[in-house]
Amino acid sequence: MEIVRRYHPCFPRGEGKMKRMIAVLIVAMAMPSAGHCGSASRMLASHLESVKKAESCIYGLKDSDGRGMDCLKLFQALDDSTGVCYGVYHKRSRGVFAIHLAQSTDLKHWKHIGMLDAHASQATVWPCKNGGFLLAYEKDAPNSCWIRLRYYDDLRDLSMGMHAREYDVSRTLAPTAEGTPSFDSVELGKNGLDSSLIRLRFHYYKNAQVDQLARGTLTNFDSWKSEASDDLNSDLVRRGWLGNLGDRDLFEWENKNYYLQETQRTSRDWSSWRLCLCDDDGMVISPLAIRTHQGARAFANPTATWITDPENNRKLVVTYFLLSEGNPSSEVGTMLYVINPSRIFRESDNPLGSTRSGSAGVGRSSRF
Repeated sequence: MEIVRRYHPCFPRGEGKMKRMIAVLIVAMAMPSAGHCGSASRMLASHLESVKKAESCIYGLKDSDGRGMDCLKLFQALDDSTGVCYGVYHKRSRGVFAIHLAQSTDLKHWKHIGMLDAHASQATVWPCKNGGFLLAYEKDAPNSCWIRLRYYDDLRDLSMGMHAREYDVSRTLAPTAEGTPSFDSVELGKNGLDSSLIRLRFHYYKNAQVDQLARGTLTNFDSWKSEASDDLNSDLVRRGWLGNLGDRDLFEWENKNYYLQETQRTSRDWSSWRLCLCDDDGMVISPLAIRTHQGARAFANPTATWITDPENNRKLVVTYFLLSEGNPSSEVGTMLYVINPSRIFRESDNPLGSTRSGSAGVGRSSRF
């Protein structure tokens, strides 16, 4: 059980009973290099940090059954023009993690569709150009975790939980735990999965002591190769991130790729989880000083997803998991906020309001 507690970020954070009052004084933060600090990345960092200026914001997101949507990842069907969003997430019930699927037309009300797998968590989805969907997630058994991929022929099959193919990734870097997969790219050839190249990032439980970052490639859905991301791990440790290095998400901003990366200052201190903005390789540009409405400090499991709303506006939807340790009780669970690039952010003594416990403050100009 101890391995599961260390390995699943949301277990000790969202469900644990530790409510430690720890004052963490961080006096040294590595400065980003001048080469990384372009105007686009500075603007992006500002938008990511200024939660109170977002077009809309929700804390404690829940689905239609009242289930917490831990570590939510959004996606849309590539051929859909209705603005419907889907999300995969997990929740622990009676000691078992399970992945669920839900849909929404406004990002605040989420209709539960079904459970996709049990003894599973940390899911992410890649919509394929052929109309199919790839699902990657952690699969767990007593004292072990590994990465599983499933392929669904279309949205209907995904909604019904009917996968066409499945691949369990053998652990190659750690004896007990590898997980929190994220997609870097997916290439499907003329024979579909049988001529495919799927690139993932993930973390592995190095020497059963600390989570470190890694990369892997699945070729033709039957051959896996992986390697530790020693360059990224060394850089993060040099910057003072001495705990676990875990989940991340790739997204685009002004035609450049970036990662949101979770980092832990001190091992076993769940209140010391923070987020960094990284370049297209994963090297740190700058830590993020995220400002929420009630002053949350501990953030994990970041995602950033472009969606198209019902009015055909493109917006960036960002989600974090807010831990119980280090955060006010009103800001715990999954937080979702919307960045609208066309909207002018203005300083205001009365910024766009937000509400809690699964409700939202939504901008007047859009259903999102």
